[in-house]
Amino acid sequence: MAQIQYAGEYIVDECLLCTVGGLELDLRDQLANINIYEDIFTNSITGSISFVDTNNLTANASIVGQEKLKLVLVTPNASDDTSRDMAINFSDQPLHVYQIKSSANVNDRTKTFELAFTTNEIMRNNRIRVCQSYNGEPAKEIIKKVIRDPELLNSKKEFYYEETTNLFQMIAPNMRPFDFINTVAKRCLSKEYDFAPTFLFYETVRGYFFRTIDSMMDRKNPRMIFKEVTPNDDINNVGRNLTNILSYEIMNSTDTLLNTRAGMYNSDLLLVDVFNKSYKHYEYKYLEDFDKQIHADEFNNYGSEQAPIASKAPDQYGNLISDYPKSILHVQTIERETKDGLFDPSTGEPNDYRGTDMWLQKRRSRFTSLEAAISLRIKVPGNTTIQAGDLIGITLKNQTGSQSASDPYLTGRYLVRTLKHDFKKGAGKMMHEIHMDCIRDTVQVAYPSTGVTASDGGDSTETIIPRGSADPGDVLF
Repeated sequence: MAQIQYAGEYIVDECLLCTVGGLELDLRDQLANINIYEDIFTNSITGSISFVDTNNLTANASIVGQEKLKLVLVTPNASDDTSRDMAINFSDQPLHVYQIKSSANVNDRTKTFELAFTTNEIMRNNRIRVCQSYNGEPAKEIIKKVIRDPELLNSKKEFYYEETTNLFQMIAPNMRPFDFINTVAKRCLSKEYDFAPTFLFYETVRGYFFRTIDSMMDRKNPRMIFKEVTPNDDINNVGRNLTNILSYEIMNSTDTLLNTRAGMYNSDLLLVDVFNKSYKHYEYKYLEDFDKQIHADEFNNYGSEQAPIASKAPDQYGNLISDYPKSILHVQTIERETKDGLFDPSTGEPNDYRGTDMWLQKRRSRFTSLEAAISLRIKVPGNTTIQAGDLIGITLKNQTGSQSASDPYLTGRYLVRTLKHDFKKGAGKMMHEIHMDCIRDTVQVAYPSTGVTASDGGDSTETIIPRGSADPGDVLF
């Protein structure tokens, strides 16, 4: 295979539309645009593909939104084997077309049409339900079986998983497969990362993943490092241009009020034992638990401490932001005589409650911290090796004017939360771009913790509001 000629170049090895009428249409020449979406909080990938049509294919080929799409997209490389291994390949497991999104006339002889597609597993997920019992370790004995079962998802895709400490005895009560998997994932505790309760089940173009947020961030070297280069003074340096940031925007900022109500900083769990008529409180504090988790800066070369996205400054009452567990209260009743099938990870013995104190508060805090994290939306030249769940490096310039200094707040290691592959064809050029939403749940340098000097004051007086008008005169209006 030829060496890549420019940043973002791609090759369409296959684009075959298999219709309900038995036709196989090679649409590489008619191809206009392809979008593929990945999200670590979504169970399946989705996408769209558009064509320039001069043969009225939607009518003549009876395209109705039930077709299969064989698609192979490759980033050119000097090594044919390497590039093919990292291709986006949906030849053996075709994509499923489910909608004709749009169709428009360009002129009397030409029209465009766009098809929406997803994977076959999500189509089966919406058509069947799981109604059976499962036993054992979730990744291997439950989720894997649901994925592989010919009567359920019947998937032949790669499955990458992280082992848990749990042993479950569970019954799927007539649930859709993905809903059941998500229910299992919520209660799973990591074997490798200090019982981390942050498992997610998601799909990328490489296959299915069942892993924790901690494992995504536990990477010594980022997948790639992207840099803000302005101006681009060497357009012929393809290797460097592949890592250029084409554009970016800051997506959000911390909302401490919302984070408090969502349980990020602190929470209180009340377990009520209705049989023994007793209860127990479990308090969670974000600042105390922070160092027990794996974060984006677990490994870095800028030598900073792990710093949470919250200051440790005391308020006027001498409390930290995570010293108010009553800000959110979780209540669960347990019955000590009832075995619900969850096993204690340390002893292997069955527990008599759902282990809520081991996962609920930590999971809710961690996912809220990702919503509150430093978030960038960036556009970079396309590369089929990058996927959602990867850890990447981002270097942005300092806005002070120095060309060599990097932004101390935004530069760092980021987790790719969502990703969109955008393949375009036009003006004699094949151009692939990636749009990513990236998050980092830590900062390079800890926020100051001295404390706010201003304190609340005011005049604590009370006044009774009199009835009627204070003016004794006649009504004027």
